Amino acid sequence: MFSHNRKGKKEILKLLTMFDIHFFERDPYAPVRHCYAVGNILYQTKSKYQEILVFENPFFGKVLVLDGVVQLTERDEFIYHEMLAHVPLMAHPNPKKVLIIGGGDGGTLREVLKHPEVEEAILVDIDKEVIETSKKFFPTLSKSFEDPRAIVVNEDGVKYIQDYENEFDVVIVDSTDPVGFAYALTTEEFFKTVFRALKEDGIYAGQSESIHYHLDIVRRFQNNLKNVFPIVDLYTAVIPTYAGYWWTFSIGSKKHPVREPKREKKFDTRYYSEVVHRHSFLPEELYEKLIVKGEWL
Repeated sequence: MFSHNRKGKKEILKLLTMFDIHFFERDPYAPVRHCYAVGNILYQTKSKYQEILVFENPFFGKVLVLDGVVQLTERDEFIYHEMLAHVPLMAHPNPKKVLIIGGGDGGTLREVLKHPEVEEAILVDIDKEVIETSKKFFPTLSKSFEDPRAIVVNEDGVKYIQDYENEFDVVIVDSTDPVGFAYALTTEEFFKTVFRALKEDGIYAGQSESIHYHLDIVRRFQNNLKNVFPIVDLYTAVIPTYAGYWWTFSIGSKKHPVREPKREKKFDTRYYSEVVHRHSFLPEELYEKLIVKGEWL
């Protein structure tokens, strides 16, 4: 949007000083607070489950906030959604049926449906208001809801998946921070339910916070997965708007190694590629130091 020369920086500063309204993020885990200039407040409400806010920022575009924490921005949402969806799906040789728990904005669903192999993608989000908000303000994400392969269910994802056994090729959890009703999505008990719902060669993936600020949470994710899945790994991406930046995704597989794509990529992406897939996983030496031993860099 802006060049990185001196003139570009002046343009950014000029835009920022035009606004006297700022949003301070209320991240429950981060030791810092991100601050965003607010050009226009587009929507604000409180659903049965959480506070919802949409505002415009001169650099990031439209911003979606849930319970005081930024969930996505128009400028960089593709990094998170591409990595959450394509790594587990490309690690599977033939993912036909996919379950997404959370992800009411539709971004992960959009990426999942880029795979021609996918015949059915079920999105289960407890908060219908998030889906409706995305449809109104984030059409580039929510357009996925119109795909005939998409099924949207407004239920508790933890309860929903309990009714299935040997049903899904891939289960993706696109959740908020692990507090409140989202905490249940990080437990060993939940991962056992996911394991049962997956087919014999199924794969799970979910966002698991930042290595910089939330190493204890990342390690808990990994350890809980290891108690259930025979193959467990961790891959990462830099997400500019998430506190801690160096963001992690935990992945568990019943059968297939996950560090190599199993199919040729036949769809367009802005960030994900087969090369990015391979290099997104922590080197084994670093994994041993950070996750197994819990030693910081």
